[in-house]
Amino acid sequence: MSLSPVDVAAYVFWKMGCIHPFIASRVIALYEMLYYEKNGEWPLSLKYVAGPGVFYIEGFKEIISGNECFVTKEGDPVRGIHGCIEYRCNPPEIPPEHRKVLEDAIKRAIGKELGELNKLVVQHPLYKSLLERGRV
Repeated sequence: MSLSPVDVAAYVFWKMGCIHPFIASRVIALYEMLYYEKNGEWPLSLKYVAGPGVFYIEGFKEIISGNECFVTKEGDPVRGIHGCIEYRCNPPEIPPEHRKVLEDAIKRAIGKELGELNKLVVQHPLYKSLLERGRV
C-alpha cells in the first residue's frame, strides 16, 4: 500500500515538532529504506536527487506549501537561528505497519546533528537504490 507523501511529511513534522525541512527529508528517506528492508517495496513514490554527499527530495517544498497545517517559522541567520516548519493540525492516519517503521526512523534521527543524520542516510546500503528507483 502506498501512502501520501503529504501524510508522511505531516506525521514527521507533527511528531518531531518544529524542525528544518532538511531533517524531515532525511527521516522520510530513512523511513523509505527501512520499510523497503522489511517489506520489499517502496512506500512512497518520491524522487530523490543526489549531490556530493547530500540529497534533496524533488518537489518537497510543494508537498508542504499551500497546506495551512504546515506553519513556517523564519530563522535569523545573523543570530544562528535556523528556520523550521511545524505541523499544527491533528496528525494524519498512518496505517500501523507504516507507522511502526516511521516511528523507528524518527527514533533513529532524534538527537543527531544534521551531518550525522545525513550520513546515516547516504551511507545506508539502500541509498543508491532509493536514488535510482523509477529511472528508465
